[in-house]
Amino acid sequence: MNTAKEYKRWLIAICACLLLAAGMPGGSVTIARAEEAVQLRATAGVGGEYKETGIVPVQVTMTNNGPDLEGDLAVMTGDRGNNTFSVAYYQPVSIAKGATKQITITVPGTEVRPDSYVALMKKDKVLVKAPVGGRRYNGDTLLVGVLAEDPDTANFLGALPKASFSNEMKVLPMKPDQVPASGDQLRMVDLLLLNNFALDTLNDQQIQAIRDWTKSGGMLILAGGAQYKKTAGALADLSPVEVSGVTQVNSLASLTADKSKPVELNTPFTISAGAVKSGKAWYTESQQPLFASRAVGDGKVLYVAYDLAAEPVASWTGNSKLWADTLIKAFGSSLDRNREALTDSIWPLSEAAERIPALKIPEVGWFAFFFGIYALIAGPILFYLLRYKRKQSYMWAIVPVLSVVTGIGIFSFGALQRGTGVLVHQTGYVELKGDGLAKATGVTAFFVPTSGDYKVTITGQGMSQPIMESRRFDEVPRIWTSLQPDHTDIQFRDVEFWSMRKVATEQTVSDAGEFASDLSYGDGALTGTVTNKTKYALRDVKVITGMQVQEFPEMAPGQTVQVKLLFKPDAQMQSRRGQNQRLSGLIVPNHAKANPNVNSREQAMAQIVEFKRAGTFQTSQVTIAGWTSEPILDASLKGEAIHPDSIALVTSPLQIKPAKDGRVYYPAGTFDVTMAGSSVPVDDMGDGFMMPAGDISFDVNLNRDGQQLQISNLYLYTWSDDNTPFDKLVYNWKTKAFDPFDKVFANNIMTGDKAAAYVSGDHVLRLKFSHQFSDHRHIGIPSVSVEGKVTKP
Repeated sequence: MNTAKEYKRWLIAICACLLLAAGMPGGSVTIARAEEAVQLRATAGVGGEYKETGIVPVQVTMTNNGPDLEGDLAVMTGDRGNNTFSVAYYQPVSIAKGATKQITITVPGTEVRPDSYVALMKKDKVLVKAPVGGRRYNGDTLLVGVLAEDPDTANFLGALPKASFSNEMKVLPMKPDQVPASGDQLRMVDLLLLNNFALDTLNDQQIQAIRDWTKSGGMLILAGGAQYKKTAGALADLSPVEVSGVTQVNSLASLTADKSKPVELNTPFTISAGAVKSGKAWYTESQQPLFASRAVGDGKVLYVAYDLAAEPVASWTGNSKLWADTLIKAFGSSLDRNREALTDSIWPLSEAAERIPALKIPEVGWFAFFFGIYALIAGPILFYLLRYKRKQSYMWAIVPVLSVVTGIGIFSFGALQRGTGVLVHQTGYVELKGDGLAKATGVTAFFVPTSGDYKVTITGQGMSQPIMESRRFDEVPRIWTSLQPDHTDIQFRDVEFWSMRKVATEQTVSDAGEFASDLSYGDGALTGTVTNKTKYALRDVKVITGMQVQEFPEMAPGQTVQVKLLFKPDAQMQSRRGQNQRLSGLIVPNHAKANPNVNSREQAMAQIVEFKRAGTFQTSQVTIAGWTSEPILDASLKGEAIHPDSIALVTSPLQIKPAKDGRVYYPAGTFDVTMAGSSVPVDDMGDGFMMPAGDISFDVNLNRDGQQLQISNLYLYTWSDDNTPFDKLVYNWKTKAFDPFDKVFANNIMTGDKAAAYVSGDHVLRLKFSHQFSDHRHIGIPSVSVEGKVTKP
């Protein structure tokens, strides 16, 4: 009886506790209230507009009307419906009761889609989510960021005449707080225009970001007129013009793009006054440069002497045509630079990264040894031993057990040969840009022996992104990525044992160094020296010009080598097509080509040249290429002591100097070639244009930073991918009309006596090609090499 009462008492107590727990405010109730209390609003890009090939800022506004809250704010990407995602780009957040907070999460543009969401999560539970708004532009669109007192300053750039400027342009007025603190995070913008803007409203990190972005390939425009010094500020050293003050001009005749529509000045027009210190002045007035440009690292800077919002130039009908011509002159082929997304152009490195040298299949000989021992024991030894003991029936138990033991032993032996720790392999490609800058692209692959969660950290400014061979979609993504200005964290959750994960990275290296060259052409040879002033110890080094190659076993930092390569100027223009493919084959070390049936790591990696230089003719320039085993990226794995096995290809163009008598040869690929106009719509194919019946014009910019070049011979190569025969004309700058090609060129060579008529004062050769076929045909971008003498360095 006492026992029954005791059970009853315990039952009443348990029920009371359950009732109290149900009545108390629990975790689920708190979360439910949090869902109702927190509001999210998210917009991608600048003013809701962004580009798929850059790093896109997603601005999230959080409002918390409930209790204090902590969690992860994540942009869920790759939504396939049913709330399933592939990658989460996140930031840890905490928000107090009653507060409103703005958070910026950076996401690769390829991952931001119309169906992407931003979600506030706590312990992998979605508390609240909202769609990411914004308009997405493809890689061919040029986004122009504008920092100006008047946000409408550069609207005219969005309406340039298509006949002379084929790129679509989108103007994005920016506010100071929209300028990122990292140059890599600014690369969503192709051009950045500063006009009558107080640069000191930006902090030091933002100004450095603009500087780094420019040197790594950005196109910067500095303008402002009387307010130029305020606008340029700490970036004035990048300008091609040293500005000394302010002056006025009474005419802008040099800007007239159409003689029938000149700029009419009723009063003196204010401009900034100065002198060109580096680069080329494109328009001058009263000996004052109005437009001038120069190269800075891998980027370019355009100086404009007046305020772009100033009248009467701002509303002048010829303004759009002037700017279409000026952008082509100043930025050239940079306007058409390959703007593929990171993961779209690194598959050669990704393929090579899978070939981890330490990840080897156990040798067949050992397998044969183990199977031989097994067969010997399971066969004659057991047979005779059990027969001798008259225990033959034991075979039914012993043989299966022996098979299992042997299998476990072989598996364990293979695992030991493969290793018990995480294996890390890094493949890379380094493009030296001069002034110590380099663009480093790499893939870090790691092979894990056991299942679990792994966190990879890539240190340094840049963009890192997980490579997904096949996208997996989950309600809670298994890949969590945090892009920070100075590092990237990538968490791989629930990784299967004996599996591989990879991360793609692109960074700008500021201390890579350069190759110092003292090379010149003369007497049928390229001769001189090249010194390795990089931080990389190189092996299997090759100096390449055209199809000529000189090899060097190694090249340590500080080492100098003697170069002597025979050449013929006209031969350099032969077989121009496929130069990227041939270069990728030439830079592979000879030992890596030893087995024709196996594609080596180096052979796989060398193909990156074809993708990085697609649509360009840079490969005819003199190039140096070598291989290094030094890591080019700083990668670490949380909780693991790793020792990456690294291999990287390092390349750089080499500068050619005039010989002592001033004679020089500039190989094809030295000069920018841009489309100057067309009579019909054309499709840019990277290496040329597809077009219906009609004509297309090209400008070859022969300017070399203000050098005066007396041309001896100009060699031209024209081609068509589909072998279309097309008519060719050459513009005569004296008669202002096109002349027949055969009148100017003989065997594709123009002699120096014709340069005065067919090369403009701005050093431009203009060509017009046309066809009359009924269907679309391909016309390739022509290439030019020049032999001559420098009369003014």
